[in-house]
Amino acid sequence: MSVSTYSHLKNELLSCIDEMLTIEAIRGCPCEELREKIEKNTFNLVVVGQFKRGKTSLINALLGADILPVAVVPLTSIVTIMTYGEALRIKVYFNDGRVSEIKPESLPEYVTEKGNPKNIKDVSEVIITYPSPYLKDGVRLIDTPGVGSIYQHNTDVAYQYLPKSDAALFLLSVDQPMSKAELDFLNDVKEYSNKIFFLLNKADYLNEKDIQESIEFSKAVLRDVMGVDVKIFPVSARLALEAKQSNSQEMLQKSRLPEFSDVLNRFLIEEKGKILILSVTNNLLRIISQARFEIELELKSLTAPLDELQKKVSVFETKKQEVLLEKQDFDILLDGETKRLLKNILDEDIEKFKKELMPQVMANLENYYNENKGMSLKELHKALEQQVITEVKQAFSGWRVVEDEKLAKAFESICKRFILKINDTVDELLKFSSELFQIPFDAIKAEALWTVKSGFYYKFKDEPVGLEMLAGTLTLALPKFIGERIILKKMKEYLHQVIDIQSGRVRYDFAERLDKSKLDFRWEMLQRIDATIEGISAAIKKGMTQRQRGEKEVREREQVLIEMSEKLNEINDKLLEIRGDVYV
Repeated sequence: MSVSTYSHLKNELLSCIDEMLTIEAIRGCPCEELREKIEKNTFNLVVVGQFKRGKTSLINALLGADILPVAVVPLTSIVTIMTYGEALRIKVYFNDGRVSEIKPESLPEYVTEKGNPKNIKDVSEVIITYPSPYLKDGVRLIDTPGVGSIYQHNTDVAYQYLPKSDAALFLLSVDQPMSKAELDFLNDVKEYSNKIFFLLNKADYLNEKDIQESIEFSKAVLRDVMGVDVKIFPVSARLALEAKQSNSQEMLQKSRLPEFSDVLNRFLIEEKGKILILSVTNNLLRIISQARFEIELELKSLTAPLDELQKKVSVFETKKQEVLLEKQDFDILLDGETKRLLKNILDEDIEKFKKELMPQVMANLENYYNENKGMSLKELHKALEQQVITEVKQAFSGWRVVEDEKLAKAFESICKRFILKINDTVDELLKFSSELFQIPFDAIKAEALWTVKSGFYYKFKDEPVGLEMLAGTLTLALPKFIGERIILKKMKEYLHQVIDIQSGRVRYDFAERLDKSKLDFRWEMLQRIDATIEGISAAIKKGMTQRQRGEKEVREREQVLIEMSEKLNEINDKLLEIRGDVYV
């Protein structure tokens, strides 16, 4: 399936949803949710590579504009995300939940080490919207800091984002050999080798023979690290950007970027686009199947003998009570699964993180102490306190991103299991009603499309903890070598307290968010059972009420229901055609 076909099928599905929402028998909520899935579907491309490989130039080339500043110093651990928008807008998201919109010329103040040293401004990420055709079909470019820079936290960010990407672009260049840091990184992430694309930038520096030699050399090195043969795409980001800005197709072909873009787009469509189209199509077919059943049920209630109908309604009411009891069981089981997730994943991960973090930060604290013993006692106390806060803050910010993704996936897995169970319960109720009222019903299986909504953040608690005595007159009046030891000892105690406080704070915030996600999911999913019961009951009630109004009203209603059914059949045929086109 090509990108153009994917885009066409997306629009066809949106058109089907618009048509469905004009039909009385279709309830709006599920269709609107599926529309949101289509419109908000994204292909996340993470761009990874060592500083000065031309990473920023490549992103600008893909966008066709000089959006990102070409840095002259390594970036901080700030992730910059490019997504589609009608105009160029830049928003800075902070770890405490604040959001600020900035001017393009202010961007380096937040994403470079010079403008934001060690992320002193506490930025979480920067999101840039831009009307680039490359981004229009849902592609999001995620620029991560350079692998193997002098700032270890930069490499950590690349590790965090690779697992949740749909594809990663790993940039090499003809003018620099691969570093040990890059090879170590690739060795650690080789489990994701199926979605890493290797690009050899600055290909315009060499002739064809030298390019091939460079490719063969790099392939041999990568084969040793990754354990598999990899394909390397030579490109010139500089030529590609110039070509797009001057609208020169000849120069664009020389840049070799189109060849790579075609391969990447096919991968994304096959990997993710096809799954989305099929899932939404099957979910829409499921909605239509249930709506057609309810229409047939109302038609039946317009003509069936009343005595017979009332007996069947009584049998249905008994079944309805059984389903409502089953619904209560779902609620209890979901609550238990969520609590187990907190205990078996979050609590264990927090304890493991604390054990790994403590000796690392303690060693850094002692090194910093030894390097700065020349300070006065008061200056030393303040410097060590800031060192503790900065180190722990950075550590928790990085860990939280990874843990957030891990918990989201675990909770989504729980949700998908429950959705399948709830769908089976709904199907069982519809099949029971189908046999009871002698109306055909097609049960259509559809993949669960639930995802946990983002928006988690926590405020780092950096208030001093029991440090009043550190700067007290007695400590400061002691001989310097004694005062220094007391300050170091107290600062180690402070370090333990800060880590414990942040662990508790993060645990509380994760648990609170998970509970909210659980309540959102519970309401939405159990609503499916209620909506099915209500739909069946309402269809029977409408027919019986219509009969009381006379023969003319019955005939008019029959005509309306027949026309609705015909319209649903047309949409159903169109959806089956869309499903078939996915495999062409």
